Amino acid sequence: MTVPVGESSIRWEEESSIEFIELGEVITPSRQEQVDFVASLVPADGGDSFAIVDLACGAGALSEAVLRRFPASRALLLDGSSAMLERAVHQLSAYAGRTEFAHFDLRARDWLGRLPPDLRCFVSSLAIHHLDAVEKQALYTDLVTVLPSGGGLFIVDLVEPVNDRVWSAYGDLWDAVVQQQSLEYTGASASYERFREGWNHYRDPDLEFDQPSGLFEQLGWLASAGLSQVDCFWLRAGHAIYGGYK
Repeated sequence: MTVPVGESSIRWEEESSIEFIELGEVITPSRQEQVDFVASLVPADGGDSFAIVDLACGAGALSEAVLRRFPASRALLLDGSSAMLERAVHQLSAYAGRTEFAHFDLRARDWLGRLPPDLRCFVSSLAIHHLDAVEKQALYTDLVTVLPSGGGLFIVDLVEPVNDRVWSAYGDLWDAVVQQQSLEYTGASASYERFREGWNHYRDPDLEFDQPSGLFEQLGWLASAGLSQVDCFWLRAGHAIYGGYK
């Protein structure tokens, strides 16, 4: 989930990666449901052999869900954080031989030239909101251009609320979800208290570093880029799963 090294991402440091590794399961609404649902959207049958590319893979949860669901699949996991990649290697050690890991810069695009030949879909979680509107549109165009017919693009990310009332509603629900998950997963509220120190975008927005775009406009950009079937497939506390098929 780490957008690497360019000027506009300089404030995401390895300390942030380490903290997210520690807190991610608690502070992300319904994290396991998210990744399992994305895996269910992949356009493949159980025995198909294909590859996915995980953009800003973080600790590898999305790829793990796909690899588990499709035993003949493989994953190329890309991230800009050494800490995240190290965690992903450890997390996916049971899938050795089916995974490849590499550093990348989401804005640079040089990685588009070394995609697996049997690419079936792109997935990404909690990273693309660091790009501005123009950068998102350019990325979607690049991804759809190299995506084969029948492939898919599935994004888990924060989305821009349509008005102030929705801002408050997203922030309230995210707080409530993390408070509940902190107690369920850890038996204490310490993780929730750490979350309240700037992690809730809808409570403490950093509009230079975090730049979510509206869901409706992003579906339009994806359609304009060449996806024939686009939709929002899941939404909770400002976290959406959206994308489509080519």
